[in-house]
Amino acid sequence: MAVALTPTNLNESVYAKLRARVLARHHGAGAKLSLHALAAELGVSRSPVHHALTRLVSEGLLTVQPRRGYYVTPVTAGAVAEGYEVRLALELLAAERTVGALDDSALQALGSLLEGTAAAISHEQWDSANAAFHEYHIDLAGNGLLSSFYRELSVNLMMQVIRAGRVEGHANLVTEHRRIVEAFEAGDAGAVERAIRGHIDTGRRIALDAIERAGGVL
Repeated sequence: MAVALTPTNLNESVYAKLRARVLARHHGAGAKLSLHALAAELGVSRSPVHHALTRLVSEGLLTVQPRRGYYVTPVTAGAVAEGYEVRLALELLAAERTVGALDDSALQALGSLLEGTAAAISHEQWDSANAAFHEYHIDLAGNGLLSSFYRELSVNLMMQVIRAGRVEGHANLVTEHRRIVEAFEAGDAGAVERAIRGHIDTGRRIALDAIERAGGVL
């Protein structure tokens, strides 16, 4: 028997569809999204579409211009560079609070999440496993605001746009994750910092190379 859609799961369904479209660049960088046209296309009222577009703005995937509408946020070299700069600062802050202070249980959990990234095959599996690994590292600092800021970083979503369903340099990225975990296990603050900086540099380089190949914007 069919289950009737409630306002809550209708909102989530519309949001998921529009988010997937934006990440896949179904609508090009800078494209204007019409609330009315999307509602008609999806066969829903304007309310769930407005709800979805507002969430996408909060994630940095869309921008809104008063009295003009919603636009797909372009992914540019400048935006990526700024995003990775902030991500690096947050990860180093979390490491400063945790290196040398983690018990065996926390280290084992971090190692398990590392193996999850190694086992990822599809880009969906990678996105999930990679996020879990890094978010756990941040959460170990025990600062809720830090964790919230990290999860709201738009640069992580920019990378989904940039990868376009691909996972570049999977083996190298896993090796870098392993270096981070091994440095934490050794309680070596300097090694942790070097491993995190190297990993951030790799992600930034992959992103900037892809943007350059695309002509400067995605």
